[in-house]
Amino acid sequence: MIDIKRTGHTAIEVNSVVQATKFYKDNFGFEVVYVADDWGIVRKNGDDLAFIKKGVSHHPPHFGLRVATTEEVDSAYEELKTKVKILKEPIGHRDGSYSFYFADLDKNVVELIFDPNVA
Repeated sequence: MIDIKRTGHTAIEVNSVVQATKFYKDNFGFEVVYVADDWGIVRKNGDDLAFIKKGVSHHPPHFGLRVATTEEVDSAYEELKTKVKILKEPIGHRDGSYSFYFADLDKNVVELIFDPNVA
């Protein structure tokens, strides 16, 4: 069984990552963690909301599940690859995280992720 530490994030499509980031910061008090033209993330009370630019980002709309180490990402990948459709192989990201994407039994996109920036 894969040891999920917590839900990682929910990633939604937006027209403007910069505007969405500002909206959630100004109206709900989210802390800006990262923002770029195609992808951004905000955090409040340990919960993350990610923004992906419609039609531009290589990230699909999805939710994340966090594990504690990169080794756990690789182990989960090995465990799941014969049970579900793998959408993206394990890979490191520009923010230092490491993850892979898969579709669950109902075709929801899930990112199983290790994020060294979150306890």
